[in-house]
Amino acid sequence: MTPPYLCEARRGPDGRIIEKTETVRGRKSTWSYEYDEAGRLTKAQLDGRLICQCWYDREGRRVRDYLPATAGANYREYQYTQDNRLMRAGSGQYSHDERGFRSIWSARGVYTLYEYAPDYRLLKAEEEDRDKAFTFRHDEDGQRTAKYLNGELVEAYQWLDFVRLAGFHDGQHGHEFAYRDGERTPFAMRRDDGTVAGLFYDQVGSLRLVVDMHDNVIKEIVYDPFGGIIEDTNPAQRIPLGFAGGLHDRDLGFVRFGWRDYDVKTGRWTAPDPIGEKGGDPDWYGYCLDDPVNAVDPAGLWTNEHGEEISKGRPITEYFPGIGTPFSAMGTKRNVQKGLRDKKADYSDENDWEMRKNLETEAEGFGFWDAVLGTYRFKTDDGAVEHYVGKAKSTIGKN
Repeated sequence: MTPPYLCEARRGPDGRIIEKTETVRGRKSTWSYEYDEAGRLTKAQLDGRLICQCWYDREGRRVRDYLPATAGANYREYQYTQDNRLMRAGSGQYSHDERGFRSIWSARGVYTLYEYAPDYRLLKAEEEDRDKAFTFRHDEDGQRTAKYLNGELVEAYQWLDFVRLAGFHDGQHGHEFAYRDGERTPFAMRRDDGTVAGLFYDQVGSLRLVVDMHDNVIKEIVYDPFGGIIEDTNPAQRIPLGFAGGLHDRDLGFVRFGWRDYDVKTGRWTAPDPIGEKGGDPDWYGYCLDDPVNAVDPAGLWTNEHGEEISKGRPITEYFPGIGTPFSAMGTKRNVQKGLRDKKADYSDENDWEMRKNLETEAEGFGFWDAVLGTYRFKTDDGAVEHYVGKAKSTIGKN
């Protein structure tokens, strides 16, 4: 059976994607991409319609752009300080604190104030003129666990490791995610009422499609290359997996990747790279050397090479030596690879979709919870092959 979503890419001589064809339920759409000599994205079109055009200065910073589908019909000019802090993007004005973290964004008389901890945690975002204050709580590892609006809990999160969500609560329902061994994004989601959905992604891990077990598309998201949302067919269904697989905050327009918040409106981080020049970009606020089509940065620390390696499921310990077992980061003791058996299936696109459709939901979580192995078990439709997927039990939404 053909999966509901397929993504096929054609690459140029340097390996970068120059054309991408996405097929959703038999409906094809084609992206085309252009780059400058340094590999920065300069132009993107969807079925011949201009979606994104960017210009850069000698330092590699974006100085002008045109994103008619997500940022309005006007060209935007950018200005920076000598140390690469963003001062202006179109009508938006930006300020930073003494550590270089974004502290103020203003546009047309509306101000949003941000408060960051020294360890890069976002503590508060307050929209002064709209009387909205978002506050955030974190666990002992510094990962976000709760979001509040004017003191009221609106979302909660639980993590498998430094970059992967185990589950979330949207204020009405708890949700759990299921992962294949070592993969960065979940392939399925189960709500606490037993509803199961399959999740599909593009080449950088952006959530593109949510499909129920009856093959119905219940949500489709289309992004511009830097993560701005062009279309969301079901915004009422809240799933915090966003651009490039990060934690999407729809209120702030940020996507959280490990250490840092990424602003999709400007294609820049809100804080400087914690590892400085080791990140590979002299602009410590730049995202993936301005090549969001071919690169990812799940932990907010690396650009092209490291991002691509992590997306293929390499243990985080390879980037944080000496911090514990595989997929354990910042002192986290959860080890989602524990006890995986040698018997694994070949996950082609077709096999993958068939497995999603045959998830056994009558037991706890996805399939059967194996307390000894610390995994959930799956079976194919003929019952012959068992699939073992690392998964932590979620307590989200419970007291």
